[in-house]
Amino acid sequence: MNNNLNISWKKIYDFTLSCGNVHELKAFSVKILSGLESLCEFDQSLVYFFDGNGKVCNQYLANIDKQWSTLYLEYYSKTENGRYGLIKKMSEDPSVPTISVRSWNEEPTTEFVSNYIRSRGLKYSLGFVLYDIDGKPRTLFALDKTRDQKFRDNELTMIRLAVPQLNNLHKKFFCQQTSRQNMDKISWETTNLTPRETEIANLLCQGVSPAIISKSLFISQSTTYKHIANIYDKMHVSTRQELLVRLLG
Repeated sequence: MNNNLNISWKKIYDFTLSCGNVHELKAFSVKILSGLESLCEFDQSLVYFFDGNGKVCNQYLANIDKQWSTLYLEYYSKTENGRYGLIKKMSEDPSVPTISVRSWNEEPTTEFVSNYIRSRGLKYSLGFVLYDIDGKPRTLFALDKTRDQKFRDNELTMIRLAVPQLNNLHKKFFCQQTSRQNMDKISWETTNLTPRETEIANLLCQGVSPAIISKSLFISQSTTYKHIANIYDKMHVSTRQELLVRLLG
């Protein structure tokens, strides 16, 4: 326990443990929102789910009228050169969780702030993003306050401690694991791959990302990508899905 910030490690542990017991993405995200209420105070919240192309494909709103979300997605997310748009091109940095905090009273008065934020009565917002196994943003959370009370330092610290753990749990929903039966059908000896290339190809076919492959095999990412390029060249494919299809015949 950090007495200066009053950090409850047990709360963080119990929170992330309970989230790990949920095995469906939307239910997992709703569980996160309900669990966050034990770590910090907020009045409204929403979750946007992205497809692989960075487009919103689903949403979950708590204490927010759907019209506000529709208005934002269809208009305000595209105004002011995307200044207040959704995260689309950001890639994951595992060492730094993607968390942002805004004090709307300190933001310049723009059309978005004047007609949307103030019309909703928002004072502060905290957002964070969770990624898939390829480092693409797939789920965005926004916690909003209508009360004029900043997020406290201990609240921000607990969220920064919890988000990397939630991110790791979140990745499991994007691990399109090939069944063991299908993997057993592959005749690796006929592929002309080296032992290291076979090892990496096997992991790729199981849905493991290059970044995780690098860590698990204790090699650099550049070396991993060189091996992947050699695998694709030998197998005459250009994507992981094509590789799997080719290996399964």
